[in-house]
Amino acid sequence: MAEEHEVRPQGGEGKPHAEKERPIPVRLILLGLLGLYLLVFIILNSRSVTLQFVFFKAQISLIVGLVLAIVLGFIGGYIVNELRDRRRRKPDLPKPS
Repeated sequence: MAEEHEVRPQGGEGKPHAEKERPIPVRLILLGLLGLYLLVFIILNSRSVTLQFVFFKAQISLIVGLVLAIVLGFIGGYIVNELRDRRRRKPDLPKPS
């Protein structure tokens, strides 16, 4: 009455699933190692420090101070680069005769 059917994995090749697994890409391994390094870096630099700004002092985590310095450095470098590019693109004005 009821017929039994053989169940095959999809894909038509009929190979077991374990043989079809691809190796983990090197980029994924490197990204994982970078993430692990970043996590350890944050944990080791989580103590609180006092930073002296120009007009005030602040008690913050060392990692927050490092990230703040990186962000401010990036913004400053970007602004300097933009100003330099604008000067280069500026057309020379004709000299009066």
